[in-house]
This record gives sequence, structure tokens and C-alpha cells, in this order.
Amino acid sequence: MKLTLYGFPQTRSMRVQWLLEEMALDYEFVEINIFQGEGFAKTYRRIHPHGQVPALDVDGKIMFESGAICHWLADQFPEKCLAPAINEPLRMDYEQWMFYAPSTLEPPAFQYLLHSVLLPEEQRIAEIVEWNKTTYLKLIKTLNRLLKNKQYLLGEQFSTADIMLGYLLLWFPKHLEGLPALNDYCQRLSGREAYKKIIDSF
Repeated sequence: MKLTLYGFPQTRSMRVQWLLEEMALDYEFVEINIFQGEGFAKTYRRIHPHGQVPALDVDGKIMFESGAICHWLADQFPEKCLAPAINEPLRMDYEQWMFYAPSTLEPPAFQYLLHSVLLPEEQRIAEIVEWNKTTYLKLIKTLNRLLKNKQYLLGEQFSTADIMLGYLLLWFPKHLEGLPALNDYCQRLSGREAYKKIIDSF
């Protein structure tokens, strides 16, 4: 299987790259600087219709959306043990967290980041920053409680769901202060060799 990942550092393509490294799969990484308009090139728009990252080329077949790609890869390679089998009890929890990351935690996290860092200052809206920051902080306080006495989301087993969630939590390390279970969890994630490898490559 030939894998080509189109992405850019510190974007959602990091989820897919982290998973590929955890799986020790051979892949080619093609950098697309979406912040300098490379995503709008006609050649790339034939790969990703919205000109965004990530996109994964699997033997000539293109797939986009980081969550969908990670979900597919984890099930495609069951021997890597990064997703419970469909008939395992833990599969329910796994599916829950796989969808929780992009649908519950990511929206306030991204809007908070967008209006505090990414947008030009004249386009930022302070009210959006505060509302989403408050929402995000409430969510991570709950996560801190849920992760008490757990190594990973599924217990002792690291899974793709930890990549989906951890990628977001590691955006704002300062907000982990005072949340010991969540801080320890993120320390475990950032200490993984696959994660360190991609961070060191930036």
C-alpha cells in the first residue's frame, strides 16, 4: 500500500501523521502551506476540493477529513491494536471519543484559537474568544474528572481516540494547570516517541 499524506505542521494533518508514526507505516509527506495559499493551486484542488489539509492518497484513491482518515487507518490495520475490534465492549467508548473530539471539544477550541491567535487583530472578536474559552475550560474540567485514575481514554490501552483528543488538548498546555489527571494524560501523550518524532520534524 502506497500512502501519501498532504499536510502542514500544526494543522489537523498532525493527527494523521501521528497515527501513521504510531503504526510505523511507510508514507510520503507532502507539505502544503495552506497559510500561503498553496491549497488553492489547481493541482492541489484536484486532491482536496476545499484546498485544505489533510488529504491522504492511498494507492491513488484520495480521502480527506482527519477524523475519517484516522478512523479508516485504525480499522484497516487491526494488527496495530489502535482501535478495539467492532465486537469488543470497548468499541462503544472508542467510537464515543472519536466523535467527541471533533464535534464537542474542537469547535470551542478552534474558535478560541482563531479569534485570539490566527486571525488578523482587526478581525478578532473578543466576545467570541471569551465565550469559547469559558466553554472549553468547562469541557476540560469534566475531562479531568473522567480521566482520573486512567492512563488513556480506554483505560490502559492507548488508541486512535487518544490521538484525536490529545491533538486538541496539546494546543493549550497552560490550561492544563490545576487539572492533574488531564495534565498527566497529556504528558503521557507528548512523551510518546511517535509524537516527539513529528514535533521534532517541524
